[in-house]
Amino acid sequence: MSDAATAAPKAGRQMGFNQMMVRGRVEETRRHGNTSYTRVLCPAADEYSRPQTLEIRSKSRLGQKGDTITQLCVVGGYTRKAFRATDKDTGETAMVTPVDHTVDAVED
Repeated sequence: MSDAATAAPKAGRQMGFNQMMVRGRVEETRRHGNTSYTRVLCPAADEYSRPQTLEIRSKSRLGQKGDTITQLCVVGGYTRKAFRATDKDTGETAMVTPVDHTVDAVED
């Protein structure tokens, strides 16, 4: 494993709205066109909870498999096509609109 990669806000600059710091171990990286996707396994809150996994989208590679990284990211998202769902208990139908979240690296 190599040294931990770090991308924190520049000196004198605060994190903005919808930004977050992500720290975790790189599990996998892949490229699609000019975009790099890095799957990161974040530490669990305690010994009884499950570690969180997320994927960070970036222009450049954030690390290699096994590296521990700290990366400033911006959270986004979009809605997908709505569909009709039926409640099994009541038989009531409702429209459900799925929302997908995105996590993009802040790269200067």
